[in-house]
Amino acid sequence: MRGKQAVIVGAAPCDGLEYLRPYLTGEDFILCADGGESTARRAGLVPDAYVGDNDSGGTGKAPSALLLPREKDFTDSEAALYRSAELGFRRVLLCACTGGRMDHHLANLCLLERARELGVEALLLDEDNEVRFVGPGSYEVENEPPYRYLSLLPLDERLTGVSMEGLRYCVQERTFLRTRTLGVSNEIPEGCTARITIGTGRGLLIRSDRLPSQTQTK
Repeated sequence: MRGKQAVIVGAAPCDGLEYLRPYLTGEDFILCADGGESTARRAGLVPDAYVGDNDSGGTGKAPSALLLPREKDFTDSEAALYRSAELGFRRVLLCACTGGRMDHHLANLCLLERARELGVEALLLDEDNEVRFVGPGSYEVENEPPYRYLSLLPLDERLTGVSMEGLRYCVQERTFLRTRTLGVSNEIPEGCTARITIGTGRGLLIRSDRLPSQTQTK
C-alpha cells in the first residue's frame, strides 16, 4: 500500500480535479467510486482501487476492484469510505462528490460524520469548497490553501459554547442555531490561524470561495 491518505473520487459532475493539487502528497491512494474512475483518469490520476456496481460509467479496471450489486442499501461512495478504512487510511479526501443529484450531494456530506465514527479524518472538496465535520472539542484551522470565507453550520438543533478566535468576527461562548445563519461568511485574516471551540453539538465547518493565490485578496 502506498500513500498516507486516500482520495475517493466520486461520480458527480466534475470538470476536472485541478483543485486537489494543494492537498495531494504525491503518494496518494486513489480509490474510485464507480464513475469516478473516468473522472480520475481524465485528471491524470491512476486508480489504485475501485468500488462500485458499474452503473455510472465505472469499469473496475484497477489493480484492486470490489464489484458491488446494483441493488443494495448503501451508495458506492459509502462503500468506498468503508474500503479506505479497511485498508488502514486515517485521512480521506472526498472529491467529485458534490453537484448533480442533490440526494447524493447531501448523502456525501453525511459521510463526513460517518468517517468520524470510523476514526477517519475526512475532507469533502470541490472547486470552491472544503468541508469537514466537527463535534465537541477544539480545532485549529490555517487558511491553506487560501479561501475567502469560513462558516460554521449546525447539524444539530444547536451548537452551544461556541468560541471562535483568530477570525475577522470573533465570538465567545455563543449558541449557534440550525435555523439561523450566525456562523456564515466569517473570514480568516492573512497570517492568522482560526481557533474554534464547540461545547456541545455537531456541525459542518466550511471554507469557501477558493482564492487564486497564496495571498488573500482584500
